[in-house]
Amino acid sequence: MRADFKQESFDEGCFNRIFKGLSFEGIGLKLARVKKIVEVEQIENYKKPLLMLLLEDETILHIEFMNDKIKPNIESMMIYDVYIRIKYGIQVTTVILYSGSEQKEKLKIDSGSIHYEAQIICLSEFNGQEIYSEIEGKIHSGSMLSDIDKLKLIFLPFMYHSLLLGEALSKVLLLIEALNEEEERLAYLTVITEVVSRFTGNKGIDVVKEYLMDTEVGLRIKDAGVKEGMRNSLLIILLHKFDSLPDNLYFAITNQQNENILMEWLRKVSGINTIDELKKMVFSRNRIKE
Repeated sequence: MRADFKQESFDEGCFNRIFKGLSFEGIGLKLARVKKIVEVEQIENYKKPLLMLLLEDETILHIEFMNDKIKPNIESMMIYDVYIRIKYGIQVTTVILYSGSEQKEKLKIDSGSIHYEAQIICLSEFNGQEIYSEIEGKIHSGSMLSDIDKLKLIFLPFMYHSLLLGEALSKVLLLIEALNEEEERLAYLTVITEVVSRFTGNKGIDVVKEYLMDTEVGLRIKDAGVKEGMRNSLLIILLHKFDSLPDNLYFAITNQQNENILMEWLRKVSGINTIDELKKMVFSRNRIKE
């Protein structure tokens, strides 16, 4: 899983801000509270898990999403769960959050001595209209949202509504925009965007893009995503060249927020052959104390 020394990405920071400390008991899962999001290494030929959360009891909650048209690859799910169990000795609980109309209880593999199953939580069984009204009342009255409220707000568009998904999603986005704290709004909108894309594929993403277009929070998300991509590209190139980087160089790159400087480094990096040359490029241009 992701090494602790690696600086968390923009998306990881948003997920940790929203999920850290939350319990999933509000949607029927009696598990420990969330400690942080984790990332597992890519296993060749198998699709990576959609969401892995380290819980406070040092177990992993593996979450996949499913609706009537999009179904997770249960073989890939099983491979990753077994990999984590064998390599790290960590117990994994796998849950599928389902937004479809049919009633489902479990998804499983039974083949000889192999038995693997994932629990299914049907979000469509929750009355999204009532939950929306409750959360809306709290937000507009200035009341604190409970942990259950915060968890349900994330998955609210996929609960039961008399509205179409796009309409329900638009209402939820407006509700999030009413939150008082800017950083909290930014985190929720980022997480909701990711959850929508994972739940529905392209369906629903246009609603999010249209809402975020030209808004301050939308521009911040776009700006952070562009810079993160540039920083990641730099690190991939440099780690391929040098295998490892001194801490001062690593953090100078990951903390750089100026898009023009990042672009300049990307243009020059192919001609960098030594750590000393890299230091000269990073520290002389940015005047950072080594």
